[in-house]
Amino acid sequence: MTGPGRTRAAGCLAAAVAATALGLAGCASDGPRNSAGQVTESSPADAFSLRVGDCTGPLTTGTIEQVVLVPCAEPHSWEAFAATELTGDDFPGAGSVQDQAEEFCNARFKDFVGVSAGKSDYDLTVLQPTRQTWTSAGDRTVTCLAGKDGGDIEGSLKGAGK
Repeated sequence: MTGPGRTRAAGCLAAAVAATALGLAGCASDGPRNSAGQVTESSPADAFSLRVGDCTGPLTTGTIEQVVLVPCAEPHSWEAFAATELTGDDFPGAGSVQDQAEEFCNARFKDFVGVSAGKSDYDLTVLQPTRQTWTSAGDRTVTCLAGKDGGDIEGSLKGAGK
């Protein structure tokens, strides 16, 4: 059964491009992990199982059902570096969610990479709740990712300074 969608906002400023991501909440594995929770081999996983510290392959625009988790020591495109939970019972609107998500992720990007998203060689992508996931799945999670689609990044971008 297909689960509710999530929004991917790509870019580092309010001019972000939004795309829908469909997760298979509770239906897909979150990938092979060691006892420390690190991904040990490339594997498809649903977007809801993405954890801070995980690396992924390229994230497509449009509707997707899964992300590909990749060990961070291997070439990858994105690294989840921060996450937060938004609050409230009622969905505040897509614009408000995007504004809150971008504010949170932009602030953490500089702390993580070492330069602001606007001055970095890397991009900022935000996975955020949609009205559907907010109301039907209780989704309040904003996940921040740094990288580039097809970026062939190896290792963490923590402290990359560029």
